[in-house]
Amino acid sequence: MNCNPFTLGHQYLVEYAASKVTKLYIFVVEEDKSEFPFADRIELVKQGVSHLPNVEVLPSGKFIISQTTFSGYFSKAKLQDVQVDSSEDVEIFGREIAPTLGITVRFAGEEPTDNVTRQYNETMKEILPRYGVEFCEIPRKEINGEPISASKVRAALKVGDFDKIKTLVPDTTFKYLCKWQKLSKTARLDIKLMSTEGDFQIFSISDDKAKVFKPDWLQKEGIGYFIQSSVGSLEIIVKATADGQIDLNLRGVKVKDPNDNSKIIPYWIDYTKLIVNGQVIFDTLTSAWLKKPYKHKINAKAEEEVKIQVEWLPHKNKT
Repeated sequence: MNCNPFTLGHQYLVEYAASKVTKLYIFVVEEDKSEFPFADRIELVKQGVSHLPNVEVLPSGKFIISQTTFSGYFSKAKLQDVQVDSSEDVEIFGREIAPTLGITVRFAGEEPTDNVTRQYNETMKEILPRYGVEFCEIPRKEINGEPISASKVRAALKVGDFDKIKTLVPDTTFKYLCKWQKLSKTARLDIKLMSTEGDFQIFSISDDKAKVFKPDWLQKEGIGYFIQSSVGSLEIIVKATADGQIDLNLRGVKVKDPNDNSKIIPYWIDYTKLIVNGQVIFDTLTSAWLKKPYKHKINAKAEEEVKIQVEWLPHKNKT
């Protein structure tokens, strides 16, 4: 399962499969090529099936629906009219993974709309029995005569239709999406004067709800702030009392992996414009996250105002 994000349809498929076996493994696609990060997706699956004692949730690794074994899965929009070959992926599962874990049946939901996934199901139906693995295709859960799908959730999220989303996902996913909606729009700007002489101040910020931080770690060998805003555009005016270089880093917000607090989930932001003192630095899409910021240096003169204008959008995964 990719679970991008986890829906009531996914939950129904898991509940059905779990009722048919003594032990059920759920493999969550690990490649980070989806709208939602893998760390979030697997956590949503774990929360959504926590009531099922015979279910174990695992990452898919490099050999179940991965860039190595089935790259076409991550370009589905472009391949709807193309014959795809997923046989290597299914052969590896039947030959290596199934016997290692004692798997005798593999479940999948019916796919009425996506041609790539439908072909993958057909390949499993053809190949798995050769390895003694039964293939079971489960009818999709429907609402008002239409199958529940993660793509419908994503479409509703883009227009902010949370009433519709609530009918398609479990409570755990709904709470996550409410939080994600804000995080996906939140940009972070780190601004630091690389000098300990004089002072460095923010004189104005166009977003009166923006959060401004002045942490100790940004005061080493200079004076720094970071600003978080979710309005999509920002104008900031700063001033230094001494000549110096201002380092500007455009990032996404810091979000820790719920399963490992030492890891950071990459929440990307698509910056679309940066202007400094009237000069356009860039006006094309430039993606960044916490650990891969866009960096720009500004030469500041004492007592001269520096105007920084930046615009951004929630990140759109190109795959």
